[in-house]
Amino acid sequence: MARDITAQRRTEAALRESEERFRAIVQATPECVKVVGPDGTLLAMNSAGCGMVEADSDADVIGASVYDLIAPEFRQRFMEFNQNVCGGNKGQVEFQIVGLKGTRRWMETHAVPMRDPSSSQTVQLAVTRDITARKEAEEKLRRSEEELRALADSIPQLAWMANPDGHIFWYNHGWYDYTGTTFDQMEGWGWKTVHDPELLPLVLERWAESVRTGTPFEMEFPLRGADGVYRWFLTRVRPFRDPEGTITRWFGTNTNIDEQRQLLQSLSEARDQLEKRVEDRTAELKAANESLRDLSVRLLKVQDEERRKLARELHDSVGQILAALSMNISVVQSRSHKLDPVAARAVLENAQLVQQASSEIRTLSYLLHPPVLEIAGLVSAIRWYADGFSERSKIKVDLELPSDLDRLPDDIELAIFRIIQECLTNVHRHSGSSTAEIRIQQQGSRLIIRVRDNGKGIPLEKQLELIGSSRGGVGFAGMRERLRQLDGTLEIQSDPTGTVVTATLAAGITHPAGETANETTLSP
Repeated sequence: MARDITAQRRTEAALRESEERFRAIVQATPECVKVVGPDGTLLAMNSAGCGMVEADSDADVIGASVYDLIAPEFRQRFMEFNQNVCGGNKGQVEFQIVGLKGTRRWMETHAVPMRDPSSSQTVQLAVTRDITARKEAEEKLRRSEEELRALADSIPQLAWMANPDGHIFWYNHGWYDYTGTTFDQMEGWGWKTVHDPELLPLVLERWAESVRTGTPFEMEFPLRGADGVYRWFLTRVRPFRDPEGTITRWFGTNTNIDEQRQLLQSLSEARDQLEKRVEDRTAELKAANESLRDLSVRLLKVQDEERRKLARELHDSVGQILAALSMNISVVQSRSHKLDPVAARAVLENAQLVQQASSEIRTLSYLLHPPVLEIAGLVSAIRWYADGFSERSKIKVDLELPSDLDRLPDDIELAIFRIIQECLTNVHRHSGSSTAEIRIQQQGSRLIIRVRDNGKGIPLEKQLELIGSSRGGVGFAGMRERLRQLDGTLEIQSDPTGTVVTATLAAGITHPAGETANETTLSP
């Protein structure tokens, strides 16, 4: 009796086709796919697996014991693993194999139990991948970490490492030696116990911010030592990142800066003490300087008063004596016809000498204290003095004076007159100039007095002396002191083509002696 087996044939064909596709897939996969019997016999292996064990084809290994391919130190572990899988359990294991040509490789196997239809036994169906590169990388990392830890143990700083979340998992020996703690006490967040409680909240806040943002951490804070003493440390923490930029761990160091801080504190205190001493000494010098300035003011006043007295005595005493002597000689001269020629000539010469002496006494008296300054004012006094100076020195003096200048306070008029007098004296004595120029300008409430010559100028070394307040020469020192009393300034400009002295002061304000005034400025 015949029956239709078309459907059966189609099913068998589909099964063969499915098996062929599965075999093709297994052969094409880059991982080792193998079947191992309960006794370790290698029942099947794809081409990738053959390549891993250095077999030219599966004929070199099929039917052999897979245990012979396992490195001796891992063989017992693999046998137990195979028995466990064939006993009906899934599992995975890492081990080393030794290829047919002696090459060692690291493998990772994932296996499940499978029923073998041909023997009705449970066998191991395993997928194995070559993890040699990963293991070598892990070994390199392990050696690198060992070297890093050895290095960290050799440095004088305290050092530690933390996971990406900030959990500390390692400290160097220096940390334990300083804090007197153990790893069990410090692991994770135990380090908080050696921090100053007052600063701990700020430390935690900043450390949490670094962990959150991945930014380096740097801060100074004290840590408690095994002796219970808090000492200051500079803490720096840097992240380690993988090639993708992900933080893999943190590495931190704590550098003892307690001595530096104490030194800085000592230096700061010493600096404060020095500044206090300098401040005290400056105050003493300022007081002494004020006293000297007060003395200078009094000396100038005494000098002016003595000049006034001397001028008056020359005029009233010596001048009157010379006037009387001149009158007596005039009486003798009226009878000179009764004298012999020699006596008559002597009388005439005496009369001329008396007249000359009277003229010089009068000039000296006026120079010491010109009465025209009090009577006619500053402009007239300057014109009178310039005319007399030109006549005596043969130096032409050009004047540019304001015609509408009002009378000024006596001390201002006297100061300006003495400054011009001193400047013209210097022109005559030192400059070698044939001309001089005096100019007075009024700008608002201030007067500008400028005296210029076309002489040889002031030597550089002398100019440097003039800058100092106590080495500027008697004449310039006097000018500067007179201006200081009037809140004025004195400027000297000099080069080989001549010298310009400029005094500036308030036109109608007299300042009490001892107030701060500007010093001499000099422009070469």
